[in-house]
Amino acid sequence: MTGTVVRMVLTLALAAAAVYGIVFFIKKASRRKEVEAPFLKILATTHLGLNRHAHVVAVGSKAWLLGASDGGVTLISEIEDKDILNAMFLENSKRGVQLPAGRFIDFKSMLRRIGMPVDSGFAGAENIRKNRERLKGL
Repeated sequence: MTGTVVRMVLTLALAAAAVYGIVFFIKKASRRKEVEAPFLKILATTHLGLNRHAHVVAVGSKAWLLGASDGGVTLISEIEDKDILNAMFLENSKRGVQLPAGRFIDFKSMLRRIGMPVDSGFAGAENIRKNRERLKGL
């Protein structure tokens, strides 16, 4: 009787953890970035503390370091180093094109958002046939 109760409690705890994990994954993956203006870009951002962030914002070829908190937004300085700006622009362009509002993202995009590696080496139906034939031989 005691073993059954313990097994039932462990199963319930495992099911609750699985549900929590799925909800956490869906919430994290479904966060959508706001639609950006074509000329205003946030090149970098970092969390500094409770509701405090630093952002590098660019308009055209100029960029500024801004501090943001509950009290408002403060200009810290203008970034004039062209090498740093070019590196930031390059990194921003590597992030890829944002999806337009109202479009669904695919599973690979959700995995990329949470930092999971995505294998793009899927060869399609031919690969499946080859694997099926290989498994038949075992």
